[in-house]
Amino acid sequence: MKNSKRSLGTLQAGPKTTVPFDISVDEDASSGTYDAQLRLNYKHTSYISEGTGARDEDRKTRSVDIEIDVTDDATFNVTDIDSNARVASTGTVAVSVENTGESAARDAAVTLQSQNQDLAVSGGDATSRFVDEWEPGEVRTFNYRVSSAEAAEPESYGFKLSVAFDNEDGLRTQSVGQSVAVSPDPEQQFSVVNSSSSVAVSNTGTYEVQLRNTGPLTVNDSSVTFVSENADITFGKSSSTTAYVGEWEPGEVRTVRVDTTASPDAEERSYALSANVQYEDQEGDTSTYDDVRLSLSPAPEQNFDVSNVETSLQAGEDGSLSATLTNTGTRDVENVVIAWESQQSTLSPKESQYAVGDLDAGETANFNFGVDVSNSAEAGARQFDFGVSYRDDNGDRVEADTLEVRSQVAGSQDEFDIEVENSTLGVGQDRSITFTITNTKNKTLTSIEGKAFVNDPLSSSDDETFIAELAPGASETVSVQLSAGSDALDKTYPLNLDFQYETPDGEKRVSDTYSLPIEVTDQSGDGGTPLWLVGGIGLLAVVGGVVWYRRQ
Repeated sequence: MKNSKRSLGTLQAGPKTTVPFDISVDEDASSGTYDAQLRLNYKHTSYISEGTGARDEDRKTRSVDIEIDVTDDATFNVTDIDSNARVASTGTVAVSVENTGESAARDAAVTLQSQNQDLAVSGGDATSRFVDEWEPGEVRTFNYRVSSAEAAEPESYGFKLSVAFDNEDGLRTQSVGQSVAVSPDPEQQFSVVNSSSSVAVSNTGTYEVQLRNTGPLTVNDSSVTFVSENADITFGKSSSTTAYVGEWEPGEVRTVRVDTTASPDAEERSYALSANVQYEDQEGDTSTYDDVRLSLSPAPEQNFDVSNVETSLQAGEDGSLSATLTNTGTRDVENVVIAWESQQSTLSPKESQYAVGDLDAGETANFNFGVDVSNSAEAGARQFDFGVSYRDDNGDRVEADTLEVRSQVAGSQDEFDIEVENSTLGVGQDRSITFTITNTKNKTLTSIEGKAFVNDPLSSSDDETFIAELAPGASETVSVQLSAGSDALDKTYPLNLDFQYETPDGEKRVSDTYSLPIEVTDQSGDGGTPLWLVGGIGLLAVVGGVVWYRRQ
């Protein structure tokens, strides 16, 4: 037996202190009881002065006889340790143990116990593996799952391995614990190489990050989870999103892209993001590296401007509204569409959308809307609202701010100007009344059918006219047959005219009713001179006049 020495420090009176000693036994030693002597060297204080604090100390030595039992039961020795435990991860520690005794151990429980807080065994401080029968000289290897905290360092940590077993006499025996050192490997890490973004305020774009597996492991089934730390930056409607990467070798750089949205309240500044990488190692253990710090700075909001507004809008007419659209944003956009969003009962677009196409930053494009203006539209200013949308980097359609345009609508205008050549008719007379019709519109009118309406005492045997075509400003003379009854009075009677015509786009329209004064005179009176009205006759347009079916 070899000498062994332990320092105990100060021992207080009362509680017992257990002191372990390592004892070596020769291989050829016989089993039995051996005498040994335990020598205690210590200082003893017998007196302390209350006034001065002076002490009386004696150094003493005391010997105690003890007995040591040496048996030929199974004994155990650690022969090898293999570990792939890693900082901030879970790995396997394989401990090879030999039965160095002369007898078999039965129902053995081999316990590995952690001696620190940074490394845990199977989620706790200790766990055991079991062996039914363990023969002398037999080496067994036991695998333990060891988890290492993020605070752990890649250095040696102490574990204790002990074996409890039944000896040949069936007595439960506990072996002396052995110290085992486990050194976790450095943490599996990932680093940011670069990041970029096409995300703008009030828009969804692509956030792209390049990450490197800095090793040391090849990882499988890996994925990257991004987390926003501000409500103005989201992934869809969530504060986090995950992108799958898969197998990832050490040193390899992988590009990860996620759809990211900056709210209308977002600012043009840097926003903090974080990311973590989940992965499986070669043994299928799942771990997470969560020390990836990122940032995102949204680009200015995508905007457009409208200028050079030109309109030709008049009540009762087909008009147009044209303008120039400018991409005032900092990015090129695709598939720009302008939508007519105004809700006005008297004006309606012929088409509700205008496809502009792609529009680079600073580029302009002209657009035009045909507009139907009803007869009831009143003259005055109008506001027109236009929505602008485009495709973002993900192919999603994005709505920009509404553009507002102000323009004038002109009042209604008669389609025709009518001049009567002779509007005087004698009592009892039947003759042709001739008048000239002029097209006052800025478009050619065709198939102009006229209809005359009179009441007693006037009548007409030929009350219809027809003009095949009238260009803008063109005139044509037509006539109707008119009679004044013998009971007619010497006064002015109305001759009402309305017209049905066709516009260049094929639309059939009915004009307002025109009222012409017909002067009936009694030509049998003395000295009576007929009153002839030649030239232009003032016309009164009667809105909502006689409808066309009166011709039927």
